[in-house]
Amino acid sequence: MRTLTRVALAGILGVSALAGPSLGASAAVGSGTFTKITTPAHTVTKSFTPGGTNTLQVSGVTSLDVTQVDIDCVTGILGAPNLASHFATAVPVTSGSFSVAAVFPGSPPTNCRLRAVPVGVDPTTDYLGAYSGPILYTNAFGENSDASDNVYGFFAQNEEGDGVAVVADAGSCGTQALVTVEAPQMIASAVLLTCLFSLPAGNIGPSGPSTHSSVQVDGHDAYLPAGVHDFLIGSQGLPLTQPLLGVTRSVAGNGDVTITESAPLMRCSVSDVYPPTGVSCPSLVSTGVRFHRVTTFWRNGHQAKIRDTFASVDGAAHSVGAQYFGAGVNETAGGTATGSVGYSFPRHSGSFLAASLGETVTGFGKGAGSLLIRSDLHAGADDPQADTVAGTWSRPPSKVIFHSAAQNEFGMAYRLAVPAGGVAFLGFGYSERWSTVDAKTLATLAVRDMVVAPTITSPHQGATVHGRSTTVKGVLKAGANGLPTSVNVNGHAAKIIRTGSASATYRVTFKEALGRHRIKVVARDSVGTKASASITVTNT
Repeated sequence: MRTLTRVALAGILGVSALAGPSLGASAAVGSGTFTKITTPAHTVTKSFTPGGTNTLQVSGVTSLDVTQVDIDCVTGILGAPNLASHFATAVPVTSGSFSVAAVFPGSPPTNCRLRAVPVGVDPTTDYLGAYSGPILYTNAFGENSDASDNVYGFFAQNEEGDGVAVVADAGSCGTQALVTVEAPQMIASAVLLTCLFSLPAGNIGPSGPSTHSSVQVDGHDAYLPAGVHDFLIGSQGLPLTQPLLGVTRSVAGNGDVTITESAPLMRCSVSDVYPPTGVSCPSLVSTGVRFHRVTTFWRNGHQAKIRDTFASVDGAAHSVGAQYFGAGVNETAGGTATGSVGYSFPRHSGSFLAASLGETVTGFGKGAGSLLIRSDLHAGADDPQADTVAGTWSRPPSKVIFHSAAQNEFGMAYRLAVPAGGVAFLGFGYSERWSTVDAKTLATLAVRDMVVAPTITSPHQGATVHGRSTTVKGVLKAGANGLPTSVNVNGHAAKIIRTGSASATYRVTFKEALGRHRIKVVARDSVGTKASASITVTNT
């Protein structure tokens, strides 16, 4: 069982030091006291490199009664004391000016407002309006490595628009948090701390204790690199060779961040005793399946698009059982949250209800849908003191099982068939807004995004078609559930020709009346989720 605490909240908001500032000697703060950061003069975005030298030149001016300032970056939390991250302490002020190469803390703030706070003022509780400065956004990415520099995991934090995103590798916690922060006030809503759509080494079931890994390939317990490092090597003390996780990160011009991770699924070489021992697991061998995840943060940092694939790398067909992990805890910076975390499942009542220990939930239909999690089921749907998360799946799990000892932890069970030399697809979306209505809107968009809209290559928009015979051709790309299984053009079924595991073409010819017409192409995936594209042509 995992515990999410206020320490996790501090990490998500990027606050490494929650204690008060230094209280060294300084002139008394009185009427007319002010500070102003002049460098940087405007909102600034910095990239943070874990383990590197990360500094920010900060300069400014003060009233003449100020002799020392602390450089703090402050975020206000609704209903709780501010969170302050300290960049420099007791910076001397000479003749009303100061300058310092401020050093980022080890866990940098994702977004906050820089302030030069006179020494003796508490940035968590005191008035800060007279100490003006710019907003700071920090994007960070770091790899987790063992003593031999073998990469087994990663963490990343990203700010985009008024959203904050925090993510770890699939074998650890997966998507950790999306948080609404209102700029320029730098006020954060309540945070629903989560691990969602991760594949840790342990399995969650009604009985509580793990009985096998969260991933099984052909009936064998399988492990991602983080599971090997944290569980097999760490918890079990097995002298195994660490498999590697491949990780890349890219940032688009609009600020969207994409993280790609890829790793072999490994199993114990002798048997599937759980937990593994030195006898059952003297070494690791490949299951013949490779796991690949692409996570993209977009829509102003309020949504993550997650695409998982399980690929056969040995030319054989495989069966994969995957139980994705989920957890949600209502946290506030002020301490204990009241109320209960509420869950609303697709095709159920639509109300938020508390989960029972060991409860199993089924009946989610066939298509894509969204599990809604409200940090406090008793809070109003538009109350910023609470937070709503939507976990969207491209196709539903066979069941959701809550832990027997923790109402906030649950597993989502899947069974996937990996074709010989081919790929099995599965997709998720993770959305956050404090307003439940807004979270539902994002969830609707996440469902829509599960299928890639077809491309129409012929005829082109506005084309003139001679005669009644109309041929429509185009290209298909794999979505969250793989390639579309059917394409319909104005009521006519098109022929699909696969050109790869993730691409295909389609073609159909039909009779159309003379005149101006709308050509609409609708592609549906294996569970009925659809996407469309259209053009207008004229038959003459």
